[in-house]
Amino acid sequence: MAAPRRWILAITAAMTMAGCSSSPDAASPEATSPESAPPASASASPSTPTTQPSATATSAFCLDLSTFQVGVIAYSAEVGAAIEGEPLDFKELRRKAALIANMGETMRASAPPDVAKHFRTVLKAIETSASNLKSGATARDVVDPVYGERNRPAFDAVNEYDCGAASSQGKA
Repeated sequence: MAAPRRWILAITAAMTMAGCSSSPDAASPEATSPESAPPASASASPSTPTTQPSATATSAFCLDLSTFQVGVIAYSAEVGAAIEGEPLDFKELRRKAALIANMGETMRASAPPDVAKHFRTVLKAIETSASNLKSGATARDVVDPVYGERNRPAFDAVNEYDCGAASSQGKA
């Protein structure tokens, strides 16, 4: 009975995240208008520091964010089964963790500064959790990196991050 409930929760959460992460403002003509472009004199020279990544609708981070969020939710839901005493499918969890890690690596360079630290924490927590998927490990070894108090704020921040909202904050 717990397995169907867990999958329903995971699918519902994934559908909610996928539906909520797209923003009509993200691809609006205003975002690409000439007024929003930097002046020609602001081009980077060798002595000018490079700009920080931003949450643009076309950055690798924003293009893959909703898929990444769904993957993290699915991994977290399956790891959460251990809390209820259900056996874990180590092979499947390792596969999901590898997919999340691969996607995260392509996203990492374009992660906006306001969520970059949390994003790295989530990647590290899933890596730690997956590395503990071995015989002799306790459920706590696998669950704590994902559900523990130390990393939970990072998971919440990445889960709730909306590239459309972040890019519209600079508008008046």
